[in-house]
Amino acid sequence: MDLIKAKDDALGYLDTSRDEVMKWFRQDFEVREKSDKSPVTIADQNAEILLREQIHRDYPGHGIIGEEFGTENGDAEWVWTIDPIDGTRSFIRGLPLFASLIALLHKGEPVMGIIALPALDETAWGARGHGTWCNGNRLCVSPQKKLRQATVATADIYCFEQTRCKKLFHRLQRESALTRTYPDAFGHLMAIRGAVDVMVDPLAFIWDYAPCKILALEAGGQFANFTGNRADIRQGTAIVGNAHLVKSVRALVRQELKR
Repeated sequence: MDLIKAKDDALGYLDTSRDEVMKWFRQDFEVREKSDKSPVTIADQNAEILLREQIHRDYPGHGIIGEEFGTENGDAEWVWTIDPIDGTRSFIRGLPLFASLIALLHKGEPVMGIIALPALDETAWGARGHGTWCNGNRLCVSPQKKLRQATVATADIYCFEQTRCKKLFHRLQRESALTRTYPDAFGHLMAIRGAVDVMVDPLAFIWDYAPCKILALEAGGQFANFTGNRADIRQGTAIVGNAHLVKSVRALVRQELKR
């Protein structure tokens, strides 16, 4: 599998879906509630349909896991993950921090991923062995090693409340130099590019984390979950940053989740 070709194809797919997403940005549209109480719009659904159609056309034997329309051929050797609008709440309010996400998994592990910020005209990609890049510039995680001197990005506090780890949120505030809520893929990308030192997220899904993991690794960083030793993108939690800060945050997680 040529990962650079897959990346180039995926960038083309996202160009098409971007046109659909931006057509609805800051316009009037209906917002519906899904079974998990999260919002969905016509832009989410139309963009995912476009992405699926293009993947089916070019890679008919591959599987797809998408936020809006579920899993097709999920046991395939090669599987694409799609989140047409990550940060739908931001999109609905006309805030430009939403992203479009796509990744390619080989035997369950991400080997290529893209985080596109359509309203900010930034697109970051990473592929195994090829580094992580954004608009022509190579990205690297922050070199900051000390949590007490670090700027920490987190998901919104309701995510910590929902996952019963609100104490962890407040511990991060106490232990770091600055904690800011830069949620969703935007926060992960800020950690991947070193604009913040580490990102901590207690609640998301495989289509959210797959591109974040490969971009983080190729930017010289780590991707870890809250429990165990495997950085499992299906586990639903994530820490992104350099090895030192990921280790420090995981230590806090272990302490707080035991209480």
